Amino acid sequence: MKGRWTVVAAIVLCVAVACLSACGGRGSLSKSDADEVEIDSVLLDSIFESEDTFDLDDEPSLEVSKLPQNELFDDFIFKFDNSARLQRSRVHFPLPVSSVSGETQSISLSEWRHHSLFLGQDFCTVLWNSRSQMDLAKDSSVIKASIEHIYLHSRTINSYLFERDTLNGQWMLTQISDTPFEDNTLHQFFDFYRQFATDSTYQRLHVRSPLRFTTIDEDAEYETISGTIDPDQWFEFAPELPQDVITNVNYGQAYPNPNRMVLQMRGLANGLQTLMVFQRDLSGNWQLTDYEN
Repeated sequence: MKGRWTVVAAIVLCVAVACLSACGGRGSLSKSDADEVEIDSVLLDSIFESEDTFDLDDEPSLEVSKLPQNELFDDFIFKFDNSARLQRSRVHFPLPVSSVSGETQSISLSEWRHHSLFLGQDFCTVLWNSRSQMDLAKDSSVIKASIEHIYLHSRTINSYLFERDTLNGQWMLTQISDTPFEDNTLHQFFDFYRQFATDSTYQRLHVRSPLRFTTIDEDAEYETISGTIDPDQWFEFAPELPQDVITNVNYGQAYPNPNRMVLQMRGLANGLQTLMVFQRDLSGNWQLTDYEN
């Protein structure tokens, strides 16, 4: 702070000397002299403005240096999504960015702009191969994770790869890449889900009868209720499904069984979640077999 005022004081002194010299030589300022003094005053204003507003682009209470090391990816990524300051400190610059064609460019710190990883939504989705994999979200040994934007209509996937720094244990964004559906083992499920989410007639035909259904009875101290419903009842309970893009959080889960998918929808500001289990039969048709809300 002291250094800042020293620089400002020196500039003010220079401007003052220039003004006094001009007045002493001619008794008044010419137009060109007046313009020069005006420009100098604008420069001073810009210094004050840039100094005063540099750190006000996000929450001032966030102290990046005091964030926990070895944090779970979930604990880190939601802070990262909301904080421009944290993003600048947790991106490995220059950041490589590769396109669908395979061309790679890089982003420098000065070029970085705040990225909304969850696209302004109040929930995120996670694709699992089984329920047991869901423990990965609380596994502190995970060292690689990614946020994937699955664009259902353009059939491309935009991935943000994060890795845990081996020296300080902190998560860092190390790469952004775009890839086509065909490079992903789940591309057939993505094509099915796009039609399932956008076509109600198609959706009705791909709900198993009976559909296993589990919910919470709020009137009975949140007791779990399990049963079945038929496809005609499905739309009374169906959640609003993302239709254009799925934001998948990948903690390193693999998908060895291409015929089973668990779609989890999680609220970002609360603990609410929805689970949808899809199975593909021997004829290659996907069906919704289980629903938990």
